[in-house]
Amino acid sequence: MNKRSIVGIFLAAAATLVFLGCSGSASQAPSQNTTTGVHPATWTQDHWSAYLKDPASCATCHGSTTDPAQAGGISKVSCFGCHHPNGPHHAAGWADPAQHGRMGAQAVPNGEFGFLGTGFVACTQCHGSTYTNPIGIAPSCESCHTTAPHPAKPWMDAANPINPNHDQTDQANASECVKCHALGANSTIQPKTPAPAGTAPGCFNGTLCHTNGF
Repeated sequence: MNKRSIVGIFLAAAATLVFLGCSGSASQAPSQNTTTGVHPATWTQDHWSAYLKDPASCATCHGSTTDPAQAGGISKVSCFGCHHPNGPHHAAGWADPAQHGRMGAQAVPNGEFGFLGTGFVACTQCHGSTYTNPIGIAPSCESCHTTAPHPAKPWMDAANPINPNHDQTDQANASECVKCHALGANSTIQPKTPAPAGTAPGCFNGTLCHTNGF
């Protein structure tokens, strides 16, 4: 083996060690260009699932994901630059139903509440598409809500407005509700006039439990 080959092997090994230093191991390595360190163009959409698999894999390059003062790492790109004010974590007190229920899952679906966004669909990023198949470090919603990804009755108790009743859920969440309640499934109420196949889910159009407001 000549000197040039030995140098080439050494440099390749060194590059591999640097790459692994930012990711922990090859199997846990974040997707990135090993020469430039740049993530793929789709990384904005994909990086959350990679973080859930191994949160520590982000730390060397981006610093702490829990302490803004220690964030940034060797990349000088802090997770708190986009995920604020709590980084990639829920706010304190998130276990309170008024927080993760009314202000989170039941709210208008959008991407502006912390890093996760609001609306039931935002919960699926970590808790699974049916809320029962947890992804990474997130628990199943049914670990607390034993019959559904929302409270059991008084979920339907309009006499107790302090409860997170389903009539306080923004109707734009119907696309998630239909997963369990298409044509009144898993409900004591069925639509009087079922909607034709292919109708976009809505609270009062016969795709779920109600028709014409009833």
